Amino acid sequence: MPGPVLEGVNIGGPDLSDVTLRFSEREFLEAQAASQLPDSSGPSAGAQASNEYEAALPRPDPLGAEQFMPVLAPDHFGTLLGDLTRQLPLIPDDAARAHLTMRGRLLALNVEQYRVNYSVTHQTLNRILAETGVGVRDAWTRQQDHLRFMNAASSGVEHEYVQATRQIEQARSARFDALSRYGATPETQNAEGFYQQLALTELASEGTPIRPPEQKSGSKRLFNAFAVFSKFFVGLISGVSINLLFNPESRLYLTLIALSAGVMFSVLLLWLVDELSYRAKVAPYTGQMARPWGYVLGIVVVSLIYFGVEGFLNWDGILRVTQEIAANAAQQGQLTDLSTASDTPAAPQHWSLLAFTLGLVSMAVGAAIIQGRERARTVLERERLAARVARIKLGGQYVDVARAADQVTYLEDQRDRLAPPRDVTSPDHAHLNERVLGHWEQERDTQVGQLSSAIMREAGQLQQTLEAYAGQLLEAQYPRPKRGLFG
Repeated sequence: MPGPVLEGVNIGGPDLSDVTLRFSEREFLEAQAASQLPDSSGPSAGAQASNEYEAALPRPDPLGAEQFMPVLAPDHFGTLLGDLTRQLPLIPDDAARAHLTMRGRLLALNVEQYRVNYSVTHQTLNRILAETGVGVRDAWTRQQDHLRFMNAASSGVEHEYVQATRQIEQARSARFDALSRYGATPETQNAEGFYQQLALTELASEGTPIRPPEQKSGSKRLFNAFAVFSKFFVGLISGVSINLLFNPESRLYLTLIALSAGVMFSVLLLWLVDELSYRAKVAPYTGQMARPWGYVLGIVVVSLIYFGVEGFLNWDGILRVTQEIAANAAQQGQLTDLSTASDTPAAPQHWSLLAFTLGLVSMAVGAAIIQGRERARTVLERERLAARVARIKLGGQYVDVARAADQVTYLEDQRDRLAPPRDVTSPDHAHLNERVLGHWEQERDTQVGQLSSAIMREAGQLQQTLEAYAGQLLEAQYPRPKRGLFG
């Protein structure tokens, strides 16, 4: 037994998921529509109604084949043709009546053909709407599920964020009370800062406070810059002396080598003085190190080597420069030859430049010693503070305060990690659904547009043919009178 004949398809609902099939049998239509409609009383409908973050999706109207067939039904054309053919007996002329009768039969075939094409187009449109509606419904379903999941995740994250913020505020209040109880500053952010404040307080009460680091003013930074520059300046002077000693022809590459050697010699020796001074200060408080007097002796030896080398190089450079100046002046005739004079001094009178160089070297050595001792003092005080902090931690008397101080940071980090999954927040899923939905809608519009234009064109041609046939009938019923030559 054949099944019921499909007459139409209606697609509606917020996500085009409501599909109603129209059949010739009423019982089958009701059963099919009941199977396709979603259960609005289920838990999902209640969750959707109670969810305040639900997306406002568009709600398209149901789609049917009649919406895409703006033409008259075949019955209208059949009724019109029947009315016209009933007027054939009123035609007085037999030949015209026979011609119009034959034409009326042909027009009846055209109307029946239009009826067949109309029915085929109607069924084809229903099939196209049903097939493309599956893809459209799937795309809309995925899109709505995606938005619903995103909204649910966002609402959950927002509620968790608000709850975490309340917990952070409570933890901050508890931290303030705990810090105030032991005299710590309210700006303390963690337990380590609290323990350091306690250690500083205990050391100060014992009479051995830790001196805070010196604030570097503008003049202090300038003096430090001069101290660093002096290392390189003394090295440049040594490089010039080395260049005069080993490069009498003033070749460029030898000049660069001499200047680099002088700078490296000065910087390395001063760094060695700084390091020996640091070790001499730290040695009494650190195991597996030499005795302090050994490092002091190393400082003396390095300083003597530095003074000796710099003095010799500058003395030799002064002699060579003086001789060159005298030779150039004698060649130009500005000075007389004093080599035969008996009162000519054997040494040049440039002790001031040598004294300035040695004084600069001594100040550079002194600055290196001070910097090394200052660095050692900072390290020792930091170690003393760390030892006192470790002893306080081992005592275990301030565990509650330390936990309250660190709890705020822990809760803030936990709140920062509250975020929906990346695959939910990514827009790629929504873009893919949009492309799929656009594909199915374009496919539906293309096929429906072709069928709709074809049936409209056929209906228009049939209507024009019937209008012409009606005009012929009218002319045959009321022929124009033939007038004679003189009317």
